[in-house]
Amino acid sequence: MSGVGETVGRRRSASRQLDETCEMTTAWTICLLAESRPSVPAAQTMLRDIVVVFGTALVAAWLMRRLRLPGILGFLAAGMLIGPTGLALIRQEQVSSYAELGLVLLLFTVGLELSPAPLARMGCRLLVAAALQVALTALAAGLVVGLLMPVSALGAAVVGVAVALSSTAIIVNHFGERGEEETPAAAITTVISLLQDISAILVLVFLPLLQREAGAGWWQAIWSAGARLGALVGATLAARWALPWLVERVSRHGAQELMTLLAIVLACVGAWLAGLAGWSWALGSFVAGLLLSQTELRYQLRAEATPFRDVFNALFFVSVGMLVDLAVFRERVGTIIALVFLTILFKTILAAGAVRLVGWPIRMALAAGLALATMSEFSYVLGTQGAARGLLSSDMLSLLVLWMVGTMLAGAVFLPLGARLSDWLATRVERLAATSAAPVAPATTLSSHVIIVGFGINGRNLAQALRATRIPYVAIEMNPDTARGDKTLGQTVLVGDATRMALLLRAGLRTARALVVAIAEPRATRRIVAQAHAARPDLYILARTRYLADIELLYRLGARQVIPEEFETSIEIFAHVLKEFGIPDNVIEQQVTIVRAGHYAMLRGRPTDAAIRAEWLAMLEAAVTQTYLVQENTPAVGRSLRDLDLRARTGVTVVAVTRQGKPLASPPADFTLACGDVLVLVGTHKGLDQARRELGG
Repeated sequence: MSGVGETVGRRRSASRQLDETCEMTTAWTICLLAESRPSVPAAQTMLRDIVVVFGTALVAAWLMRRLRLPGILGFLAAGMLIGPTGLALIRQEQVSSYAELGLVLLLFTVGLELSPAPLARMGCRLLVAAALQVALTALAAGLVVGLLMPVSALGAAVVGVAVALSSTAIIVNHFGERGEEETPAAAITTVISLLQDISAILVLVFLPLLQREAGAGWWQAIWSAGARLGALVGATLAARWALPWLVERVSRHGAQELMTLLAIVLACVGAWLAGLAGWSWALGSFVAGLLLSQTELRYQLRAEATPFRDVFNALFFVSVGMLVDLAVFRERVGTIIALVFLTILFKTILAAGAVRLVGWPIRMALAAGLALATMSEFSYVLGTQGAARGLLSSDMLSLLVLWMVGTMLAGAVFLPLGARLSDWLATRVERLAATSAAPVAPATTLSSHVIIVGFGINGRNLAQALRATRIPYVAIEMNPDTARGDKTLGQTVLVGDATRMALLLRAGLRTARALVVAIAEPRATRRIVAQAHAARPDLYILARTRYLADIELLYRLGARQVIPEEFETSIEIFAHVLKEFGIPDNVIEQQVTIVRAGHYAMLRGRPTDAAIRAEWLAMLEAAVTQTYLVQENTPAVGRSLRDLDLRARTGVTVVAVTRQGKPLASPPADFTLACGDVLVLVGTHKGLDQARRELGG
């Protein structure tokens, strides 16, 4: 019995030890799990920050929309309001993370929007203009910063380059909201901003060369910069080969969410690889977007990323607003206002001067200068990279952020007024030049000729038709490279801005037979039409427009004919469809004439004359005529018209038959069909469809 008791005791003791071990294991497990997952208050704080950022952005965007002001203006103001130096709704340590994330996503979508193709279309002159603008602006800003602020020469050089860059996001957003992506002003500013971004990438790659004072030798710095540049070139070449293959493989499955996920993943991969190489995350995402913009599916990728672009815009610009130190602003408000004013003024002058110097008209140069007056998203990247490498102090970085935000706020206000300001300034400059210039003499002795304004696709096609029919013309083109290419054809091509009355007179406005305005600028089109009609009320003026609101306005200004692109496309579509259904050509031509005669009111949903509508519908509902070829394997071969009995079965009448080139009108009922006969059928659309089925079996 004692042995049994000892065994039971040992078992109870082992059981207690096992229970204690289990309790200890459970406790350790609970502690580890508690330590490994984020605390509930931290997660709630992060979620609250997201709600505050996007909720404030939503309210700011709604308010700016009601006030008809740019949304970026509201985002920047909202960020300053909720930032650490404002209402302090967002913690200081979270601001940089939001700004970095917003910049990564924003620059990826900006890279998707850009393409080197406009550079090829606009010519290499803009490359010279961009180089002049960046070099002169960076030199001027660097000298001012180096002389007036406590910063080293290398730091002043970094600040100078940061000031020279312009905001691509603001430019793309401005022209995109107004549907002016195809205008010359948009093309010029987009190309120059693309070249500026490339220069920023090169500065970031060679930034180690600026650290030689920190202890590194020249050879070591050059080797580091060369290795970085080689890595960038190698990664770019590899991506150009691999990305089209990857995008094509993903697109085969046709799932929309796959393309969206691919775009986001590639943006993050680009940022991750850039971080591994020691570059800014934003630089990697921008390069990834730029490479994707060269693939065949770039339009689909842009369509997938477009819904997110506004969200990324809001996140970045709100974050930039939160970076603003209002205490520094209050201390140095005079300095900041002076810097912003001088930057907007001199960047406009220098950029406009560079564009004018390479041959563009003064109005386009001023419009481009105003659009390029702001500082860029890459300015923040350069500033943070310079501060990280010890080239800029924290105070200088805070001042640079305030400087950048100030130019963005000023640019958001002045950029929508850029077209009007450039027109006003160009007019004043032209008047001053006209007072000391000699009277304008026509550049041509032609009469009864056509003046073509704009040498895009439409203008070139018209010129080709005029040359083929030996009708003389004079062209006016703003792009010097395009104008030089067409001079080889032996025609008179004037380089300049057709909104200038002096240039229209040089093109022979007083002796011309017609004026065709084929440019994509609404304001310039209206001005040209008004000036030409005032000088020559009898002149035939034809204008092209992309906007419905301009149709009636251009007619009131003096245009004889206005061609809206969308409606002409609609006319072509319904004309081809009606022809497919057998409507006679003369009826189709009458419908087109009726639609155009009413200034497209029928297509615009405007009230039209009841008699015209009734005539239009009656013609479309009338019986139509079609022909039918009897082939060798047609079941109707060898059968008579009485056997087919098409009139009773389908309501269609065979009014004539052509056999071996000889027509036979009103064939008798016992006429037997043979291979090669061509039947002329008359009936309704439905009846003709049924008759073809009866004849073909």
